[in-house]
Amino acid sequence: MLPISPRLRLQVNLIMILNKNKSLFERDFIVAKDRFPKLDYGWNAEIKMWVITGELDICDVEGIYWNTFQITMLVPRGYPYCVPIVAERSTIIPREIDWHISPEGVCCLDVSHNLKAMSKLGINLTSFISEKVYSYFANQLYKLEKNKYAGTEYAHHLDGVIQYYAETHYLQNKEAIISLLQQITSKGKIGRNAPCPCGSGKKTKNCHQSSIDTLKTLGKDKLLSDLKNISEIVQLKSQAV
Repeated sequence: MLPISPRLRLQVNLIMILNKNKSLFERDFIVAKDRFPKLDYGWNAEIKMWVITGELDICDVEGIYWNTFQITMLVPRGYPYCVPIVAERSTIIPREIDWHISPEGVCCLDVSHNLKAMSKLGINLTSFISEKVYSYFANQLYKLEKNKYAGTEYAHHLDGVIQYYAETHYLQNKEAIISLLQQITSKGKIGRNAPCPCGSGKKTKNCHQSSIDTLKTLGKDKLLSDLKNISEIVQLKSQAV
């Protein structure tokens, strides 16, 4: 093993000291910038958020360049337990609801339930940009070319929430969603060996235990709101029959 020169050792120690004084966000951004070199960041004291700005070059799976987006990301001070806000500034994406973007350019990266559940576990900046931000813009370019998204598209508003419960938690009808949400939001505890609230007849531990654990991280207020909205749809449908 070759000896380390005093100068190199000093440089290594200096880097360690500088990194030690940086926040977790700043340390993670160093890693993210290595993969996305056209991004930079700053701290906005007024809104108390990290602000990432710059360009995001999009390539296909074969590495062929497609296009470049001008973006802004707002990362709350609570990083990594947060959901960053992402906006497109280059106006490549049509400002229409079917493109999952607001008139101001704020991007809908995923159904809010998935993002919130992810934030409860703590996000990693590089992974978030790669899996959510980069994928979102790549899929938008795909739609511009093919007139459809490459994968499954979430519906809008409450239809998207119902789709989330159906696809992520395998609750195939509104009655099963309502039953599960009622049990989770009630004061009683759902026993692992008790019949699953979805009505399958299986024990909870062999059915929706993992879904129950995930949904609890969304917070009771969110679940009660979903329960109320979905119940109203079922009630209106029954009255119309």
